[in-house]
Amino acid sequence: MWITLIAMTVSSAMILVDQTSVPLAIPHAMQDLGGNPSLGSWILTANMLPLAAFMVLGGRLGDIFGLRKIFLIGAIIFAGSSALAGFAQDVPWIITARAIQGAGAALMMPTAVAIVSATFPRDEKGKALGLLAGFAAFAAALGPVIGGGLASIDWRLVFLVNTPLAIVTVLLTLNATQPLKLNEHASRNLDLPGVTVFSIGIVGIVYGLSQAAQLGIGDAQVLVPLGIAVAAFVGFWFVEKRSTSPMIEFRLFRHLNFLASNISQFLAGMIELGTAYLLPYFLLMMIGLSPIAAGIALIPATVPIMLAGPLAGKMFDRVGGRVPLATGFLVLAASGIAFALAVSHREYVYLLPGLILQGIGLGMVLTVNDPTGLDSVPPEDQGQAAGVINTSEQLGGAVGIAVLSAVLISDSIHRTNEQLAAKGVHPTAAQTAEWKDFIQKINAEGLGNIDISNQPETIRFALNDVLNAHVAGYEAVFYTTAGIALLGALFCFFLVRRSDRVEEGRIFIRRSRWVTSNTGRTPAITKHPPTD
Repeated sequence: MWITLIAMTVSSAMILVDQTSVPLAIPHAMQDLGGNPSLGSWILTANMLPLAAFMVLGGRLGDIFGLRKIFLIGAIIFAGSSALAGFAQDVPWIITARAIQGAGAALMMPTAVAIVSATFPRDEKGKALGLLAGFAAFAAALGPVIGGGLASIDWRLVFLVNTPLAIVTVLLTLNATQPLKLNEHASRNLDLPGVTVFSIGIVGIVYGLSQAAQLGIGDAQVLVPLGIAVAAFVGFWFVEKRSTSPMIEFRLFRHLNFLASNISQFLAGMIELGTAYLLPYFLLMMIGLSPIAAGIALIPATVPIMLAGPLAGKMFDRVGGRVPLATGFLVLAASGIAFALAVSHREYVYLLPGLILQGIGLGMVLTVNDPTGLDSVPPEDQGQAAGVINTSEQLGGAVGIAVLSAVLISDSIHRTNEQLAAKGVHPTAAQTAEWKDFIQKINAEGLGNIDISNQPETIRFALNDVLNAHVAGYEAVFYTTAGIALLGALFCFFLVRRSDRVEEGRIFIRRSRWVTSNTGRTPAITKHPPTD
């Protein structure tokens, strides 16, 4: 079972490293492939969309056809698509490969968690899930270090490195993981209408928010996708309520610890992947580090995860999830404030408190989330439950990248225009395009490695105004993450308990004397009248 834990940990870590290392490879890839810089974010988004959209489906497939089988299929898809991305010859090629890669990861992540949960005995399950989540979080934090190092050699290595790791995972799984018993009572029907509507909702919300960063929230290209997403999620609710084999069993959310785990995972994903996407660019543009130096500079955020994760796991075994989750989010809030106060100095040393606090906070929250949620649901639902929890993290990450990028871009553009207008300057479309190309160059090489004296007059004239505006934009970003973290602390404090509580309510009209008695697969009603 320990070899199984190693295999599942490598797989989860590989997927998260892929997400957090790719941002540093994107500028190099776009330059090499001759793509429009505005399409660069889709190299990341194309992976996250199917990952978020199909994660619950991956867990459901594991429950129906076998966790081990679905995990292995996902690992093979991930290995092949990683190789395709590494050998891409143009932008559509790499975006397509990344989408396939996300679909493979959607089969791996939920089944990996469920395999560990099903393999270990109950008294060791929390420890095992904590190790899985803790090492995966550590790997995610280490992603920029790996991405910066590999991108400085060749950006293709960032993708190609996944292939041998995925093959090792497959071999370990075949050797050590036994096929787990199928749930005999589970329906063998797939909820294709639910999958379709849910996927439309995910694509709509992520696409809409990603466009908001460039066009503003009031643009039709933002409002229409968001409107479609809202309609799709409402439709998903009705489809699932009427389905005989729903993609998501909404009764699971009656378990308050499971509900809290999903909310927590969504908010933590916003902070984890949102800051992992933007922090390297701050180091490249505002401090002037090279890509490899920017990756190394983020190491102080990784070590605390390794220390805080096991301690949080032990705390969970003693007191449950409430204290470590709420405390972890409060530490993340302190990290956001520390970052916001540090960015105006534009020196690396001032970022260290924020990096260390972020590592501690993420180590606590991400280590405890999985056991808090999975311990509260029946064993036969753990594949689906793991899929829901992982979907929450990935959806949170996609939303976090989009929202925090929108905050940064809108605030910095607004302040740049204000400062230039005060000088009587109003940039033309050509000058704005010139600046976008220059920022792409900064993100590929680091501002400190660019000779400003050789740049066009437009760049030299506006450089200080743009940098000052970005300082204000990053301050807004980090204060936003602090607010998100405080929200997470409140949800965890009020919802999580050591012993799971089940929300029970009357199921017929108000005057009915029939009340719920449980939340299992039975009709959940009793003819005994409620006590006064």
